[in-house]
Amino acid sequence: MKSFFSFSTIAALAFLATSYTHSPGKKLKHVKDAQHSIIYYQPGRFAGWPANCAAFIFNNDEIVTGFIEAPYKKNKGHNADRPYLNWLARSTDGGKTWTATDPDNYAGDFGDRPELKTIDTPINYKQPGFAMRVVGEGYHGAADGRGHFFYSYNAGKTWNGPYGFGDVLSWPEITTAGFDELTPRTDYIVNDSNSCLLFFSARKKNKFATDRLFCIETTDGGKSYHFLGWVVGPADTATAGSQVKVNLFEDADKNPDANECRAVMSQSQKLADGTIISVIRRKFIVSGEGTDKHWIDAYASTDGGKTWNFLSKIADTGNENGNPSAFAITKDGRLCVAYGERNEGTIRVVYSADKGKTWSEPQILMDGFWSEDMQLNDLGYPRVVCRSDGKMVAMYYYSTKENPHHLRATIWKP
Repeated sequence: MKSFFSFSTIAALAFLATSYTHSPGKKLKHVKDAQHSIIYYQPGRFAGWPANCAAFIFNNDEIVTGFIEAPYKKNKGHNADRPYLNWLARSTDGGKTWTATDPDNYAGDFGDRPELKTIDTPINYKQPGFAMRVVGEGYHGAADGRGHFFYSYNAGKTWNGPYGFGDVLSWPEITTAGFDELTPRTDYIVNDSNSCLLFFSARKKNKFATDRLFCIETTDGGKSYHFLGWVVGPADTATAGSQVKVNLFEDADKNPDANECRAVMSQSQKLADGTIISVIRRKFIVSGEGTDKHWIDAYASTDGGKTWNFLSKIADTGNENGNPSAFAITKDGRLCVAYGERNEGTIRVVYSADKGKTWSEPQILMDGFWSEDMQLNDLGYPRVVCRSDGKMVAMYYYSTKENPHHLRATIWKP
């Protein structure tokens, strides 16, 4: 390991509010008895974007989250400067205390477009301690439009890679859409020892917000992959997105088809009945109006990822390019989605008790955002896991006057 830091729990905080509403400018209810801890903070450094870097929970509630560590520099936008380093933080007590390291043989250590290895011995996706990190193009600390990955069998203590995904970019489904670079983050579902479903996004090279979401699958331990289906395909593809109008405007004629909108940064789970639900970051560029629309929504598949149907719009995520969501299943079977809302500078959580058809009113996990320039509510990109005792742990980046631009965890009972 190249570097090491340790942090302990901050005092537990509980927040209460008198109202419970979506209405802008009115207070939302805070999560009761939330416990907060600092995952990583160093003066003069910036920590961010766990959703770009994956998170995992293992036996005995050992939690690992990735994040980007960078020099602090006041900029227009993110107050971070190169180099962007891919770090991991680990908690062995369920998210109360953390250590942060820059791991060896991991993302970023081999250059933006590394020489890719070949899988000779099939990956065992059911191996205890298995974890995988996927790298793509177009986000901090990642710049490989071919896509590649690393995997671990010991809860992220050591890593194997980098490995490629074969000829995805030459598949007819991708070339027909005019896509020529991959923009995936880490989102996968293990089916069995040899089989794994992965959620990918692709876009037209260097054309922001053209990303669309699809599934690929391996059945031979990562030696080869095949296309399964579009979750939200390009505008001229007959998928669920071509049949759904996104309710963004009071004037219904202005509402776009779902597949006219960016679809990227999914988080997916398989339910006990086999249904797969994917929660997706969305964006619609409003021509001539200056204020784009940002939200998260959910799609479902009942045939293993081949075909998908729209479930629901979950929440708006604010301006400034919005925010992706984190998605986990509670111990009692509800769906739990955490996300950053940038207009008001908060981290929020919602639940669904009917498999994603409807969602609760949001509650606040964290508020009180502050930064030196206050020109961007630079926050969120969460990951969330469920502990064995049923408590949830959300990991995200945030900034306060006491701890600018840090990585943070919140533990609560859903």
